Amino acid sequence: MWICPACQSPLTLAESTYSCSHGHTFDRAKEGYVNLLLAHHKRSKEPGDNKDMVNARRAFLQQDHYQPLALHLAQLIGKYHVGRELALFDVGCGEGYYLNCIIVALLGAGDVRITSGALDISKIAVQKAAKKYPDSHFAVASSFNLPVASDSQQAMIQIFAPSSEDEIYRVLAQEGIWIQVNPAPEHLQQLKKCIYDAPAEHKAMAPVPDGFHVLHDSELNFEFVLNSPQMRLNLLMMTPYYWTAPKDKVEVILATLKRVKAHFSVRVLQKVTPG
Repeated sequence: MWICPACQSPLTLAESTYSCSHGHTFDRAKEGYVNLLLAHHKRSKEPGDNKDMVNARRAFLQQDHYQPLALHLAQLIGKYHVGRELALFDVGCGEGYYLNCIIVALLGAGDVRITSGALDISKIAVQKAAKKYPDSHFAVASSFNLPVASDSQQAMIQIFAPSSEDEIYRVLAQEGIWIQVNPAPEHLQQLKKCIYDAPAEHKAMAPVPDGFHVLHDSELNFEFVLNSPQMRLNLLMMTPYYWTAPKDKVEVILATLKRVKAHFSVRVLQKVTPG
């Protein structure tokens, strides 16, 4: 699954250590993941989402509020991937919820053999993902320096995560698909209206990068219900809004916010075969 982040040679696992032919070694953690984030790829001591955000997001997602999104992505992969073998990779996986939901849905829908991997820059998120979903390969790494072999993945998912277009192109196999998910204009509008007088809309998808063409471009929206103050707090804490919202507005959200709209932009790109 992994290549060395220092020299891009293949990594081999022996007992609990990954090593390459140039002598670089990386220990496998007890949870099952490997840390492939080099020091000069870090912008802070502990990059990525912190423990509070990770725990809040896991609690929220485990309630399946966003399950319709995960199932929609599984349907798209089933539609556009051809063949029984599927190498599936999640760029910016967080706690692994989406990847697991997609795998379960695909296995339940047909005869397919899946090899799955994922990475995130947040160590605490990857720890939780690897411990809960041991059948997938997880690494702490930068989405701008993917420690994954070139032309090795048939499908890559990217949900609310930054990445390098060049790296995605390098890692995808010929005619492989790249599923991008970003917030659409009305995503969490009810929450934002509790905080801002004039909440800004999310920006549209970036232009299609070179080397890809569009197979699918649509929006997905649905409502979900938050039945308790703790559910509302979980949603708020997994967003950037929590860390800047005034205390009185947080209290209003916890007391009154019950129905929220999810609104996503979903695009499937396919790697174009040269020539």
